[in-house]
Amino acid sequence: MATGIGSCGGREGQLMNMQYPMADLRGARTVPLVRRDRGPGGRPSGEGAVPVCRTRDFQMAAKVSARPEAVAGARRQLAGLLESSGLSECTDRVMLVAQELMVNAMTHGCGNRPEGLFSVRAMHACGRLRVEVEDPSTRQPRPRSASADEDGGRGLHLVDALTTRWGTDLSAPGRTGKTVWFELDLLAEAVSS
Repeated sequence: MATGIGSCGGREGQLMNMQYPMADLRGARTVPLVRRDRGPGGRPSGEGAVPVCRTRDFQMAAKVSARPEAVAGARRQLAGLLESSGLSECTDRVMLVAQELMVNAMTHGCGNRPEGLFSVRAMHACGRLRVEVEDPSTRQPRPRSASADEDGGRGLHLVDALTTRWGTDLSAPGRTGKTVWFELDLLAEAVSS
């Protein structure tokens, strides 16, 4: 897992990562969580006590080769970044959705060609987490209904159920491909729970 600016991870150049704190935002802030403080013996330490966690805003960008081991490395890297940034409460959910988008990019966007590359970007700022996966295909993902005996076809329904919002954008002018992204509004979830 990369721990500094411009550091590289992965094997044989399969994964290159750069992560850095967002310079124009506060580096750490207090975010209320839903659980109550627990004193000795697991009992709440005070009526209405709400613990806080320290979260750190971040950006991460990685080029990933269209190989299962590189996808697994990018997934571990993102999970480690979420954990170290104080966002462990949402790590499992983010990992499920990010894995779905990365596997789709490898399979459909890069056509399962090991020499293919796609990009993963993640950023957290002001209580909003955004993850983007960009691949070279312009073919838009479409949710479909899968029969009970099919192995696939449910991934985008999972993305829709587990995120605040998601969508696709065509790549910037002069580049081919698309970006599939999702966002989680973390502060809104903590307040509404």
